Amino acid sequence: MTRLIRYCVTVDTEEEWDWGSGYSTGPTSVRNIERLPVFHGLCENAGAAVVYFTTHSVLAHDESRAVMQSLARRPRTEIGLHVHSWNTPPLAETREVCARESFLDKLPWDEQQAKLDATLDLFNDAGFQPTSYRGGRYCTSLPIQQYLHRRGLWVDCSILPGNTWSDEGAPDYRDRDLSPRRVVVDAASGAATWELPLTFGNTFTNQAAGMRWLNRADTKLGRAMHLTGILDRLNILSKCWLNFENPLGQRMPRFLNLLRKLRPPFVSFTLHSSSLLPGGSPYNRTEHDVQHMLDRITEILNLVRSWPEFQPATVTEIAEHLEAQYR
Repeated sequence: MTRLIRYCVTVDTEEEWDWGSGYSTGPTSVRNIERLPVFHGLCENAGAAVVYFTTHSVLAHDESRAVMQSLARRPRTEIGLHVHSWNTPPLAETREVCARESFLDKLPWDEQQAKLDATLDLFNDAGFQPTSYRGGRYCTSLPIQQYLHRRGLWVDCSILPGNTWSDEGAPDYRDRDLSPRRVVVDAASGAATWELPLTFGNTFTNQAAGMRWLNRADTKLGRAMHLTGILDRLNILSKCWLNFENPLGQRMPRFLNLLRKLRPPFVSFTLHSSSLLPGGSPYNRTEHDVQHMLDRITEILNLVRSWPEFQPATVTEIAEHLEAQYR
């Protein structure tokens, strides 16, 4: 029997902001959300499931909240939780927070809980009962997972395999690969959260070995010698990501063909909703850039649809299948 690869498109559904300007606590704009129905139609026509990880800012505006409520009624659609700690109430007294405080798990626990509660209250007011979560800036922790599990969220899509970055407080996922992980959050009952990593990998058949080599190339000496670039140009080893906006997504067809051979239990494509609006993110500056991305999305999703081993599923459906197999 052919092992299925379940797949979905995940969208960090959020406000527009200048990623290089710091982490402002000020008012937000969510004009990009009005573009989601067109995007969703492309995904729907290609047979893909879509998960919208949605921030407080989006649900706090009447118009964007109505868009999300409309999308939630579509088939193969899930509305998950996404938290930007810097502009989610209760807000810091300063106009901007430092990089460390942009990671929710680095705040005092009472502040973490208050921000989660504020967002979940908006979800409930909008008629949503989320079961999945993606941390802003890909951060998560066992206490966050435990707290969210008690509120009904048991699928965590925050893990960016093989990665860390230089910001103080940044998560370190250099020891993680594409494999899902079941994390017990209550020892007494055995209740668990499933961690479903983003599909970030490399061109090696042995993904773990490939990531180890890339991490070695990313040391101070390796960067001075430009080892990552050399490995890439020589077509020896390259990073890959199922990301429709990031340059690493340009290798998507090659990566997908490798994934067909590796047969992971699931893969997830990703993008930010702000990239649907020219200037809304660093990736797409013009309408031409946006249209190019939409054309790319259509091309890739139609390709995947043509492969019988790929089956669309939301992240919660994927986790339900994994949990059933586990038991």
